Amino acid sequence: MATIPTRLPETAFPFRSPPPTVRLVRSESAAHPFALTIAAAWSCYGARPASVERVAELFAGNGEATKAARRERAAALYPDLFAAGHHTTFQHAHFVFVLDGVSRLAIWSFFHHHPFYNSEQVSQRYREVTGATMVTPELPEPLAALYRAAMERALSGYRRLVELLTPDMARRYAEVFPARARSQRPEVQERVRTAVQRRAQEVARYVLPLATPAHLYHTVNALTLLRYYALANQLDVPREVRYVVNRMVEEVLAVDPNFLGAPGHPLDPQVLALEDTLEYRALQEFADAVERSASEAFFCEFDAALGPYHSRLVAYTPDAERVLADAVRTVLGRARSELDDDTAIALVLDPARNHYLGHPLYLAMHSKLMQTLNHVSFTFQKRISGAEDAQNQRHRGTASSGPVLLAHLREEPDVIVPEDIARVPEALEEYWATIRVLWETKNRLLDAAVAPEYALYLLPNAHHVRFYESGTLLTYFWKWVKRLCFDAQREIWETARQETEQVARVLPRIGRYVAQPPCVLRDQAGLHPPCPEGERYCGVPVWRGYDPATLRERRLL
Repeated sequence: MATIPTRLPETAFPFRSPPPTVRLVRSESAAHPFALTIAAAWSCYGARPASVERVAELFAGNGEATKAARRERAAALYPDLFAAGHHTTFQHAHFVFVLDGVSRLAIWSFFHHHPFYNSEQVSQRYREVTGATMVTPELPEPLAALYRAAMERALSGYRRLVELLTPDMARRYAEVFPARARSQRPEVQERVRTAVQRRAQEVARYVLPLATPAHLYHTVNALTLLRYYALANQLDVPREVRYVVNRMVEEVLAVDPNFLGAPGHPLDPQVLALEDTLEYRALQEFADAVERSASEAFFCEFDAALGPYHSRLVAYTPDAERVLADAVRTVLGRARSELDDDTAIALVLDPARNHYLGHPLYLAMHSKLMQTLNHVSFTFQKRISGAEDAQNQRHRGTASSGPVLLAHLREEPDVIVPEDIARVPEALEEYWATIRVLWETKNRLLDAAVAPEYALYLLPNAHHVRFYESGTLLTYFWKWVKRLCFDAQREIWETARQETEQVARVLPRIGRYVAQPPCVLRDQAGLHPPCPEGERYCGVPVWRGYDPATLRERRLL
């Protein structure tokens, strides 16, 4: 196994590439996180809501004796709330950060690996990756030259794949949109060219390394930011993450110096060094006993268990359909003799009976009847690409236990081969040539005993990620609806298809409703037009004669 580094610098950015930029978007919520926390706490015991502005005025430099006592009480209360675990008071303040130049590795491993955030991130489908700047660690020569060469090879492979995939994508696009493809109007031709290029970019991105930077809006509350601060040193990418998190905290301190506690009353977030993190300790415990062959045994065992799936249903609520029906009856105060199981299930899952399913805001989380879907849960064993998991993470209601990448590194390329690449022999050859360069460079860095996290930046988006994921029917239902749309990227679409197929097999009365793309759901709910995507319409009237068994054959793009 790779040696895990120990102590890390907390503020340095030990990379040759420019550091990420972190900017806090100023707002009322972000302006006074300390005062907002105190006001929320005082409101629990006051006759009326406490004023954030008045709490903030206590720390505005006015030394009046009448304010001194309240100022001291507020200063002491803040760390007391924190230490006692009354953390809901810290969740009222929200911070919107604009991040630029953050690696895809850091985003996947840390910033999106929990449910308490919101992000809007640049798309590798809709934006061509130029590679003008790649996250580049500080390495000695000639390893630095080797790293740069691998980045350049990945970018040239990406551009070459776009070129090689475009003719096949254009031909298949013409099958779906023949009138557009034949049109001589310049604006339509440009529309077709853009659509085809985006499809090609979507597939070519599988060879892009995790060093590829991204920009995004990232929103978290104050409690989550404090957790970031405590845990930024964890595996797999602590140097970059620690730098970004420290910059986030500095941005907040610039608008509220009391965010980490008022003078004389500091918070104690108990920032963990790398060697104090749970995953580090667990890996170190087995580091001497586990050989690489044992790791290979894990991969063989895990993959064999998947069988024909890359997302296998391994657990679900026993007697789930009766449990769901009983929960529906309980909401309505009805006996079984008054409301049978099939009707009860249809009340919440059949779009012809539940008009909430066609509402654009997805009202399930706030509907007493639809909250009954929370009592049915699923667990899937998954092996998907890093590219898919980056999308999969956005469904924060279906939580996963993602791997420590350093514990999953293999000597031979461990990647998926996208269907769209496999069907074009020249593209497949270019794909493997690019993957091998990245993988071999990763191996050489590890052999040279550089910080193992630096080698992770060379992993391509195509690298396999193995993990378990769980969620309730409430959270999976909407995820499946969105990802069964033909506009969804193919790999995550195939995952949704496999999952709903398995659910339908073991829970037929529930399963008959879960394999519904949005257009099918809307059509059954009587909503028009059936497709809600507007100009992004996939071109296939899936809702006509819909049959989940033929879904795969009907998708051409």
